[in-house]
Amino acid sequence: MSDDTGVADVNSEYGGVSPLQALEEIYNTLPDSFTKVCARCTNAEHEDMQERTDGYMTAWFLWQLCGDEDAAKVFVGDDAEISHNSNWQDVEKND
Repeated sequence: MSDDTGVADVNSEYGGVSPLQALEEIYNTLPDSFTKVCARCTNAEHEDMQERTDGYMTAWFLWQLCGDEDAAKVFVGDDAEISHNSNWQDVEKND
């Protein structure tokens, strides 16, 4: 089972566990007044997520819950680490 089966319309047929189209819809639903980031691991399936996303999840929570400005650099600005990390694709952020 793929995270993204590549179907044209995930509302009319099964698009996988977490297809890009669905992620984009969720991202666009959130108001721009919230800091938001959307990205997918490159060449990964659903079962890979827990291990591969731990560092970014930790950085997100350190920033959002503890105000850690070093952790924020992973997501914020033109030189945000997530924007040029080849392990991540389809990065959208509204900073």
